[in-house]
Amino acid sequence: MAYTVDKTNSSASPSSYTVQDGVLNTQTDIKFIGKGYAGYGEVIHENFLHLLENFANSSAPSKPIQGQLWYDSGASQLKVYTGSNFVPAGNTVPYGPTAPSNLVTGDLWIDSDTAQLFFYNGTSNILIGPNTSAGANTNGFTFETITDNTDTDQNVTKLFNNGNLIAMISEDEFTPKAAISGFATIKKGITLSTAISDLKFAGTSTDTDALGRVAAANYLRSNANDTTSGTLGINNDNGVKIGVDNDLSLTVDSSGVVMQNIISDRDITFKVNTGGTTTTLMTMDGSAARIGVGTLTPTTKLDVSGTVNATAFTGPITGNVVGDVTGDVTGDVTGTVTGSASLNLLLTGGTLTGTLNSEAILPSADSTHNLGTDGNRFATAFFDTLDATEIKSQGVTINDNEIVASRSNDNLVLKGSGTGAVVLDGLSITGTSLSATDSSALTIDDNLQVQGNLTANSIVGEVVSVGTISAGVTTNQTIDTTAGRFFEVFVNADVELDFTGAQNGTLKRITIVTQTADIRNITYKIDGVTQGERPIGDGSTTNSKQVYELYSFETQKYIAAYDVVS
Repeated sequence: MAYTVDKTNSSASPSSYTVQDGVLNTQTDIKFIGKGYAGYGEVIHENFLHLLENFANSSAPSKPIQGQLWYDSGASQLKVYTGSNFVPAGNTVPYGPTAPSNLVTGDLWIDSDTAQLFFYNGTSNILIGPNTSAGANTNGFTFETITDNTDTDQNVTKLFNNGNLIAMISEDEFTPKAAISGFATIKKGITLSTAISDLKFAGTSTDTDALGRVAAANYLRSNANDTTSGTLGINNDNGVKIGVDNDLSLTVDSSGVVMQNIISDRDITFKVNTGGTTTTLMTMDGSAARIGVGTLTPTTKLDVSGTVNATAFTGPITGNVVGDVTGDVTGDVTGTVTGSASLNLLLTGGTLTGTLNSEAILPSADSTHNLGTDGNRFATAFFDTLDATEIKSQGVTINDNEIVASRSNDNLVLKGSGTGAVVLDGLSITGTSLSATDSSALTIDDNLQVQGNLTANSIVGEVVSVGTISAGVTTNQTIDTTAGRFFEVFVNADVELDFTGAQNGTLKRITIVTQTADIRNITYKIDGVTQGERPIGDGSTTNSKQVYELYSFETQKYIAAYDVVS
C-alpha cells in the first residue's frame, strides 16, 4: 500500500511526496523507498552518506528543496537552497571580479579587481569602502603616523583629492623629520599645502587671531569710536567722506583739492571759537551757490558783512556798482554807467550815447555774454566773416555742421531760387528730380522704402556666386540671401542647398549649374526647412542649368522651378 511523506511546511508546493510499493521515489535528491523494494539497504546508506557530506560537489544538486544544504566543493563553501537558488550559509564573503548573480538583500561581495567591499540592498550593490579602487588616485581622509624632527611619532589625518594631498590635521605643531612637499611645518589644527598655488579656505570665519599676520587688536574699528597713535593717510584721490549720508567729500582731481557737500542744497559753514563763543566766520550757501563772509544768508555771489580791505583789484569787475568809484580802471568796463564818467572810456574817444567805434569788442569770458536780447535786438548786423558754433533764426538753427528747424514740428525746406537747384555735395535736387551732378550713378547704402509705385527702366541686383564652373561645391551649403538678388550655384555632387535670410516681400532668382555630366540630386531648403528634391543633368551634357525663384511672403516662402531655353 502506498504511503505519503509530508514536508514540515504544509503550505509548501509540493507539500508532500507519495511513495508507491516496490519502487524508489526520486523526486528529491534523497530517494524514498517503497514497501517491498529489493536492495533498499544500499539506498538507505547512500541517503545517509549524501546527508553526511551535504551533497559535496562542484555542481549543485539537481532536485533541491527549500532548506537543503549543499557543500560547493569548487568554491569550498557551504550553501543553503532558498527556494530559488543556493546562497552562502556562513560568513564567507564572495570574492571575484563580478558580483554573484544569486545575491540576496544584505549579502556582501568583495570586488577582486578594485579591492572594494559592497553590500546588496535588494536592487544593486552599494559600496562600503574604500572610496577609491586599488591603484586609483587617493581621495578622502587617511590616518597616518609621522615622525617629527625630535624622533617623536605624531598622529595626523591627511585629506586627499584626486591623489593630491590638500591638508593635514594635527593636535600638535611639529616639523616632519622627513621633508613632505607643501608641509615644511605642520600647525596645530588644519594646515593647507603650500605646494598647490592659491589654496585657501572659502567661506565666512567667525573669528581670527590675525589678518595678514597683523594682530586683530592692531586694526581700527569701522563700527565704533577708535583712535590711532600713527598717521592716518588716504593715499588715493577718492579721499574722505564724512557724515551719515556722506554729506562732506574731500577728494583730489586734476584741478587740485576738492571739498564738496554731496547732499543737494546743503551749506558749508566755517566756524571759529572767538573768546569762548562759537562764531560763524563764512557760509557757503549750497541752494543759491553764494558765499557769505560774516553773514549766514548771502544775497550775492560774494556777500561781505563788513569792510573789505585790499591793496588792489586786478581782475574784471562785473555787476552793478553803487556809489562812487575813484582811481584808475586799467581793465575793461562792461555794463551800464548811469552817472558821469570823468575817465577815458573809449580808446579813440567819443561818448556812450553816440556811435561806438572800436577795433575789437571782446567779452569777459568765452561763450558767456549776448549781443542784444530776444526782446531787444539790433536791426541789422553786417559781417565779412561770422565765426560761431551756433547761428539761430526764428525758423532755422545752424549748430556746428547741423541745420535744424528752430520751431517745434516745423519742416526744414531747402529750395533753390527760380530755376536753381539744391546741390548737396554732388547730389542735385530740383523740384521732384534727384540726380548726380556729374551724371554718375546714385548709391543708396541703406534700405530704400517706397510707399508709392516704383518706376524704373531697369533693376540691377547684386549677384552672389557659390563655387565656380570649374570647381563646383561637393558639400551641403547654407546661402545667405540678404545681400544679393541673383545667385549662381555650381555643384559637383549630391548636396543640400539651404537659402536663408530672404526678406519678406522679396524675390530671389537662382541658377544651378553642374560641373560634370553626372546627374546630381539637389535638395532645396528655405531657412533649414526642406522644400523638395530635384535632379539636374542628363548624364551626358556638362554644365546643365536650372533656374529657380524664391518667393518670400509674410508667413510663406516658396521655391518655383523654370525651364532654361538657352
